[in-house]
Amino acid sequence: MITICGVIAVGSLGIAIQAARYAHEESTRRPLAAEIAQARTTAIAQRWERLPAGVIFPATVAYTTAQDTSESATRLGISSGDSCQRSLDDTVAGAAQRYGCVAVLRASYADQLGGTVYTVGVVVFPGNANARGFASSVPAAANPATGLDALAVSGTAAALFTNSARQTTILEAIGPYVVLAVSGYADGRPASKAAEPRNSVFVPIQRLMAAVGRPLAAPQVVSCGTTEFKC
Repeated sequence: MITICGVIAVGSLGIAIQAARYAHEESTRRPLAAEIAQARTTAIAQRWERLPAGVIFPATVAYTTAQDTSESATRLGISSGDSCQRSLDDTVAGAAQRYGCVAVLRASYADQLGGTVYTVGVVVFPGNANARGFASSVPAAANPATGLDALAVSGTAAALFTNSARQTTILEAIGPYVVLAVSGYADGRPASKAAEPRNSVFVPIQRLMAAVGRPLAAPQVVSCGTTEFKC
């Protein structure tokens, strides 16, 4: 629960009486605009901890193919760890540390036909400016792709998805989060510097990023008396 109005601590009896009167006034007054704003910011920053992983990473995500048909990508697995060191490669690990990376959540998906696979990551930072700073340092146009470690999921279409098979990288800073996604082929073929990336093949990646990132950083309504807020 997020406490919006604070109360001071006291040491002497006289001050305690005054403080008790102040505490009563504090407990009955309406929160200040600045306090509500801070509570809103805190609630958004804590969503990655409060929301179940299965909510952050939906089981299916609809997308439209290049042929204008409707299909769905399916979640194959969610990483059991959330360490920045274990989820990001050397090309961005230094920047992540510099901007205060708190955790990284990852899940892998496959397109409807199981021919392309995706790892979507939520990189958590202490604040919006930290997230933007990190995002600006990620070489999203690198070929072969870098950044987020691919999450292979045994027994699924992503079983062969390793870092060497990453074909494309995209990212977006949303509030205190950076949604970072990599894509590849289900057969695990390695990316090649000699081959031009075929971004049109990996159509679901944009919808996957939106489905994961936007709910995490959606505007927060602060309402006193709810299970989330104490005023």
